[in-house]
Amino acid sequence: MGWPRERLPHIVSREHAVLIALPDLPSRPLCVVGAALLLAFSAPVQAGDWLLAATDTRVVPGQRFEVVVVAAGSSAQWPDRLPARIELPGGSPQVAIELVAMAAAPGAAGQRRYFARWPMEVNGVVTLALADQPQARLLLAAAATTATDSAELSPAGALEQMAPVARMAAGTPPVEPSGLAFHEPMYFLVGGRDPVSARFQFSFKYRIFAEQGIVGENIPVATGLYFGFTQTSLWDLQSESKPFRDSSFRPTLFYSVAATDAEDRLALTLSGGYEHESNGKEDTPSRSIDLLFLRAEGRYLFADGRTYLGVAPKLWTYLDRDDNPDIARYRGHGELALRLGRDDGLLFSALVRRGTAGKIGTQYDLSYPIRRSVFSGVGAFVHLQAYRGYGETLLEYDEKKDPQYRLGISLVR
Repeated sequence: MGWPRERLPHIVSREHAVLIALPDLPSRPLCVVGAALLLAFSAPVQAGDWLLAATDTRVVPGQRFEVVVVAAGSSAQWPDRLPARIELPGGSPQVAIELVAMAAAPGAAGQRRYFARWPMEVNGVVTLALADQPQARLLLAAAATTATDSAELSPAGALEQMAPVARMAAGTPPVEPSGLAFHEPMYFLVGGRDPVSARFQFSFKYRIFAEQGIVGENIPVATGLYFGFTQTSLWDLQSESKPFRDSSFRPTLFYSVAATDAEDRLALTLSGGYEHESNGKEDTPSRSIDLLFLRAEGRYLFADGRTYLGVAPKLWTYLDRDDNPDIARYRGHGELALRLGRDDGLLFSALVRRGTAGKIGTQYDLSYPIRRSVFSGVGAFVHLQAYRGYGETLLEYDEKKDPQYRLGISLVR
């Protein structure tokens, strides 16, 4: 059509009108693949019609993105959260996502900016649509890029004034869709000595009451209730029958709430609940504990907008420890977790426990991304882990082991 590419709107749509512009995924120049389409017999705009707009159709998996929701009228009531969905091509399953409202701009009564973090597992050209207003749709292209690329692709014009794109806040916890989500780190590591072993862990959590459900809509505070499950296993690879030395199963019921705004450089999340841990065995090798816990997770984002420091103390009291009455001497009543690094780069973490008798167990993890995304997870990372001291397994909570070093792959860290 001969339009200068810098004057093209990226996409604004409603039920009867669509404007499209797409970036070329592998290269930096912007390629126009669509034009204006207006039906001859379009209906007039209704008062409840909402539109979606953005200054840049390129988003980066794992990073924050922003959109602008525009209402046909100036008296729209803007919710704090908007349920949305990412529609994948070829009839693939849709991905639920929540858009979080940003601070209202002065003099912008008819529009509101929202943000979220783009899922790591979604790449390519997809459609973002509002769940309650499916006519509000936005075509986006998800691919790895840099801040410079995004800046060069951002067009001038009214949309740029409405929704400037902010840099990713790497230390900000991702906006979670309703339903099943990852919980603690997930990895498979091999190494150690006496004997050589594999250590692996998988962990999930489930939000019991979705924000769009009957309970969530009428009792919003209930949406912070989760059920979690984590399994950690140590697999003997050196013995003839290759038995599992021990496995720890941790179902938990907990409540989590964000104590600060997700945009703050200093973010704080509080959680607490009930946790059971058992190795699933009977008689002499049986180990189990029941506890009530409180956990605070704070994250400070440094000036570069990507590097962050995380501090997460956890305190607990025992409800039942009959299988191992002296476990507090080795595990104590709390632990401290630390994280330093970038979500898109090198990340170091440490976990320290100290028992009431001064017995200490420490775990150190160092990981680096080797793949931008995998569909079934949030990434792929080369992962080095070191454990020393007491309590690597629940079965051997009172035994001190030599330092164990293992190397492998993690999907969630």
